[in-house]
Amino acid sequence: MLPALPRLAAAPVPPAPPLPPSPPDMDDGDTFAYLSDGRTMISGSSDDVHLARTFKQKGKDIIFVRRADKPFLIRDPQTLEQVRKLMEEAGRLGDAQGALGQQQAALGQKQAALGQKQAELAYPQTQLASKHAALALKHADIGVERARIAAARRDDTDRDDVERDRQEEALDKREADLDREREGFDKQQEELSRKMEALGEEQAKLGQEQAKLGEQQAKLAEEQAGRHHEQFKKVMNVVDEAIRKGLAEPLPT
Repeated sequence: MLPALPRLAAAPVPPAPPLPPSPPDMDDGDTFAYLSDGRTMISGSSDDVHLARTFKQKGKDIIFVRRADKPFLIRDPQTLEQVRKLMEEAGRLGDAQGALGQQQAALGQKQAALGQKQAELAYPQTQLASKHAALALKHADIGVERARIAAARRDDTDRDDVERDRQEEALDKREADLDREREGFDKQQEELSRKMEALGEEQAKLGQEQAKLGEQQAKLAEEQAGRHHEQFKKVMNVVDEAIRKGLAEPLPT
């Protein structure tokens, strides 16, 4: 009986690190866009964002906001500084998620490396299976030859048993050689199976670690979503205060 070929799962793909937080959705008809040379933070209508970019000058940050269908442009340095700090704090809220994402990515790389080793072991196992199949065919040929000799013993009136004994001895030797060869293949197969099993156990442990990190990531994501929403509310409070103080430049509607 031929040994079963191993079933290999695809090498795990390292998980992507978490995306940076984005601002929550604005009320219908409202838009917020903070534009700087290094970063753009937006929420709301993409048409308004395109409009906001027409006012952006190199080296100067601006805020475009539409509140109650009224567009404003904010260039006030103090307001911009307050919003910048709040945005930086919001960005730092994702640091823990980023650290977890790096751990997940590192584990994913280990899983992928183990998957590659498993794939490399599968090739010699396939070769051994082919060799086992070839041996089985040779054994079958010997069986056919033995049957021929036995039939000849029954039917041949000359009864040249000496020659047939010699032929059977030769078949016995061939069969013994094949058995030794098969034993060698079996030992190789056992060694490969042990290695494959060890890799599978290691892969399972990494999978458990990855699952735990995933649970932590999910909890953090839920927590960070709420905290980030609160942080963005603070940003909009600053923006609305600037509008009330007349620090926002009204734009034609």
